[in-house]
Amino acid sequence: MKHRLFPYILLVVLMAIIPTACAQLQQAERADPPLRVEYTQWWADYTLLVAKEKGFFEQYGVEVEPVYYEVYPEIYPDLASGQIDGALIAVGDVINIYHTAPMKVVGLNDDGGADSIVVGPEISSIQDLNGKVVGVLIGTQYELMVAEMLRSVGMSVGDVTVVNVNPEDASKALKSGQVQAVYTWEPYLSNAISNGYKIVYPDRHLRLFPDTIVFNKAIVDDRPDDIRAFLMGWFKAVQYRLQHQGETREIAAKYLGISPDEIQPDENQRLYSVEDNRELFSLQEENSIYAITQITSDYLVSIGTITQLVEPDELLDPSYLP
Repeated sequence: MKHRLFPYILLVVLMAIIPTACAQLQQAERADPPLRVEYTQWWADYTLLVAKEKGFFEQYGVEVEPVYYEVYPEIYPDLASGQIDGALIAVGDVINIYHTAPMKVVGLNDDGGADSIVVGPEISSIQDLNGKVVGVLIGTQYELMVAEMLRSVGMSVGDVTVVNVNPEDASKALKSGQVQAVYTWEPYLSNAISNGYKIVYPDRHLRLFPDTIVFNKAIVDDRPDDIRAFLMGWFKAVQYRLQHQGETREIAAKYLGISPDEIQPDENQRLYSVEDNRELFSLQEENSIYAITQITSDYLVSIGTITQLVEPDELLDPSYLP
């Protein structure tokens, strides 16, 4: 009797085990890959590295893979095509990409820092740039600073020749004589100053280009819990950084493969906390990210970079903030 029952019992056990095993296998096959997020040599971007190194992302249940870009504009096509899932870039850059692939800004990284236009020793004033060559990333929001600089002394963009120069190449472009002025940011700004070049504009810090935390909309729609987890880990890292500046430099140096002495904190750059984010995502705020997005979109239409305005409500989504 026992021998006759054994095949039946075995069959029942197998029927119970197989569906469970298949479900586990299917779940393993469906496991989401790490969120691939861009960073550059930018003081605020190192929050990504601190969160990764300290295990803050994993603590909230999401895997993240930092992806380094040495040249900033190379981010654009990779984000648009899905080679990376997210990036830490200015709102105007997001608007440009949005017309190729839908994006969602889910948070704000920093206030944009002290971006500046630097010149060689032969230039003493903005007026001296009349008839000269100015380098900037053409077709981007950064042209707005060139326009504002010229407008401040009664000049216009027509009074100069504007050519495309990456911020990373500021010193090289000035040294070669390719340009007489060039738009750049840290750490390339400090590098240019150490090479004998000087800031011609602005004479005070303009906060025109806050940096966002942006993800491909398809990723946000498909993995909302991972986006929330990412932001929780991110803002925990922001708070950690404020207390551990030296360790931040060491972590960044490790990822970049350079000495910690080569990474200098940018005192002109403000990292945004979750509280800052809530304030800047408030429609009641005069300088809210909604207002900045609208102004930037208007400008990009005016210079022909985009043909249609981007509605801030379509691009910005603070609902994932902790």
